[in-house]
Amino acid sequence: MHSRKSQQLRLQQINERLNRWTGKAVSKQELMHLCECSERTLKEDLQYLREEYSAPIAYDRKQKGYYYSQPFDLNVAVSLSHKDLAALEAAVTTLSQLGHLAPFKDLRGVVDKLERAVQFRFLKPSEEGQWLELERVPYFKGGELIGLFLPAIHNRQEVHFRHQRFDTEATKEHTIVPYLVKEHRNRWYVIGWQMQYGEIRVFGLDRILPDSLRLGNENQSVPHFDAAQYFRYSLGVAVYLEEQPQEVILSFTAEQGRYFKALPFFPFEEKDILVDTINEFRVRLLILINKELIYELARLGPGVKVLAPALLIDQLIIFHQKTLEQYISE
Repeated sequence: MHSRKSQQLRLQQINERLNRWTGKAVSKQELMHLCECSERTLKEDLQYLREEYSAPIAYDRKQKGYYYSQPFDLNVAVSLSHKDLAALEAAVTTLSQLGHLAPFKDLRGVVDKLERAVQFRFLKPSEEGQWLELERVPYFKGGELIGLFLPAIHNRQEVHFRHQRFDTEATKEHTIVPYLVKEHRNRWYVIGWQMQYGEIRVFGLDRILPDSLRLGNENQSVPHFDAAQYFRYSLGVAVYLEEQPQEVILSFTAEQGRYFKALPFFPFEEKDILVDTINEFRVRLLILINKELIYELARLGPGVKVLAPALLIDQLIIFHQKTLEQYISE
């Protein structure tokens, strides 16, 4: 007989039946009927419960059946509410998206076990279908270097490497004491104190030549770095310390305004809302004007209009004009 049920559902049913103790061991025939599976599949499931969940399954030769040798229940191994488990499932799903990156590969087994534990607490997960799906994070070059930078960040070690910018074929040698690894739009960056220039610099990991990367001596003399303060006024990773954040006023259409309020691309406070009507949502942002801001506003198209400052309006007009020129016939 081939099983018509998923393994997760079969294990759950075995666990529930063995917990209904009646003073009599449960025969393999009853369990096979309950799980709609073959004898071979049942034995594999019982072994799986023993090895992966340490289930105290014993066999009574006289009664020719199985029982729990001590109180055990998969459902109460961890006391969590249904709401807790829903949140945990979301967290596990999110973490699993990073499984291709070296620092997270060792957690793969842990994530799998958490996922199985969560599934046990939801009723008939296989019959309900998949409840949560995130946009798949693709593999991007440079992610494999994260595991090399993290120990250096912890130990305040110098890191030497060659880096190639997008606008040139030439490479350049750099030495930094890394502060932070940061992800933005599925690209990974390292922020560190650049020894040659004595300033904070940001490098895309995908532009670092892996064979050139080597660790150096510890260096505790570099300035302290506060990531929250450093990126406070910046969208993305481009921070221009010589420039001051600008007061940017944006006017959204009613529909786009609802999207922005639900998921703003930059944080704002209640006092920064200037207009909120059925026709318009207007907000003030204190933010650095960089390319990421231009790209974000261009992406929103007619859903947003920049009211101030004039500098940003001019830059956005130029950006759109250059885009339009690509489609205008000579």
